[in-house]
Amino acid sequence: MALYLMLCDYSPYHGPDRWVWGHDNSENFTVASIKRIAELIGRAVPEYQFVWNSYVPKKVGIVPWRALLERLPTRVALTARSVNIGDTSCVLCGDYEETSEHLFVSCQFAQSVWLVMAQWCKSPPVIAFSLRDILDAHMFLPGSKKKKKVFGAISHVVIWSLWKMRNEVLFGEANPSVSKVVEESKSMSYHWVKNRSKSSHWSWGEGCSFNLVM
Repeated sequence: MALYLMLCDYSPYHGPDRWVWGHDNSENFTVASIKRIAELIGRAVPEYQFVWNSYVPKKVGIVPWRALLERLPTRVALTARSVNIGDTSCVLCGDYEETSEHLFVSCQFAQSVWLVMAQWCKSPPVIAFSLRDILDAHMFLPGSKKKKKVFGAISHVVIWSLWKMRNEVLFGEANPSVSKVVEESKSMSYHWVKNRSKSSHWSWGEGCSFNLVM
């Protein structure tokens, strides 16, 4: 009986079938409409929102994103998950426990990399006390919106390269090399930003000297 009453009020649509999102006046599904619905039901807003950078691949951006949430399998994180790994010291410096904050911010090895990369970018040294400071540093640099985004992309690539070096030292028995991380960060940043920002006119020579028109 209930089904019959429902069908009595139903008027069939004349035309091809199509998907309709009933929670927006446009009837088109959008992520923004999901956010509005979530806010109405009291969704907790994160204290800090990670900003994805389209100038680098997702495989690169996911490393700083996971690091920010302390979800990378660092030695301290593994120990917290009851994985017995013995020594929890940083594999790059050996002086402090290996957390994401230490590995990418306070480690002497990482600080050396950030200093060289700042010189390459012709920007002041990054003074950071947390990973958030690293990820937000580009917002306070002078220049165009595109230039800030390029700096942000470089920060993501450096974090990705530091994580790669950490794994090479831990699993491949490589020696920590600041120059290798720096050169990889420069090379990959240039190629990814050039191709993904559609700045095909940038030459490798301009990339090496960071003489880029932005």
